[in-house]
Amino acid sequence: MRALNPSDKKYLCANSSGSTGHRVEVLFDSLHQRGRFAARARYLHANGWNPLLRSAWIIGIRPGSPDGSLVNGGFIPRATFASHTEDFGKQVDWLTKVDPHFLYVFPSTLEAFLAVIADQKRRLPSLRRVFTGGEVLEDSVRSQTRGILGVEIADNYGTTEAFVGWQCLVGSYHVNSEHALVEIVDEHGRPVSSGKAGRVVITTLENRLMPLIRYDLGDYAILIDELCACGRTLPRIGNILGRTINLFRLPNGQLFSPWRLVGLIKAGADVRQVQIIQQALDRYLVRFVGASTLELDGERSIRDGFRKIVGGDISVSFERVTDIPRTAGGKFMAALSAIQTHSS
Repeated sequence: MRALNPSDKKYLCANSSGSTGHRVEVLFDSLHQRGRFAARARYLHANGWNPLLRSAWIIGIRPGSPDGSLVNGGFIPRATFASHTEDFGKQVDWLTKVDPHFLYVFPSTLEAFLAVIADQKRRLPSLRRVFTGGEVLEDSVRSQTRGILGVEIADNYGTTEAFVGWQCLVGSYHVNSEHALVEIVDEHGRPVSSGKAGRVVITTLENRLMPLIRYDLGDYAILIDELCACGRTLPRIGNILGRTINLFRLPNGQLFSPWRLVGLIKAGADVRQVQIIQQALDRYLVRFVGASTLELDGERSIRDGFRKIVGGDISVSFERVTDIPRTAGGKFMAALSAIQTHSS
């Protein structure tokens, strides 16, 4: 739905990364952009950000993206920007030279940095906090960041369509309720109860040019209706589970989060990068980047772990590759459901 005669002639046209399987074009007016930037400023400020201190942003800004003007507009005077597609070793060299007080990065890029920093015994002595967004943040990356860099992560939940929510110092995800109305619903569009997972549906409140009404983002998250200990009264949501194509299905059709499977492999195998593909309800492919192939005992241990987590008689095969490519939008998918891809 689009306004035929928008009062604001200056507008932005943005395209989603297509990670749901469908690329979407969205138009934004200046009111939406001001609201988006205000919400982002609140998120950064609430987590100790100081724009006058050094910051490093390693992100994928596509031409015409909603945050493009943030990079090009000079709003953050001490910020330095770099592409997340550069070689990880070169990016760590660059980070060491910048020695930022704040780092903004994709979770998958951060995980790769941590491996290089730990291996080469690098240090970022001035770093105070890491900010992440754009991908699902695994608990293992949080603990590694705390152990290797000695700082905490403040994650955010944003999409091309809207800046949905962000984490406070307590760790809760708060919804930007001035910017978007967020509902967590079941497969029939009915609200789920607190503590339950459901589909994320948004209604944008500041974009008069192209308003979205009960728009299904294709994401799953957990509803939390209790007030946060930080004192804010903004609505809360629990963990962001990811997109439908990043969630797996049990033989009974129930969706489940794949992150325990991903964590199982990372904890028990010497791999630099891993991607699990659910090819069928009872068949999985583990693609990994590593210095060598997995030993038979390692494969057997992973298969046993999969069966304990998933249940039933399942098949797990392994494929060693030299690289696992990112999506067109520059994101890395550690879990991918071919079942969902084929059905979309």
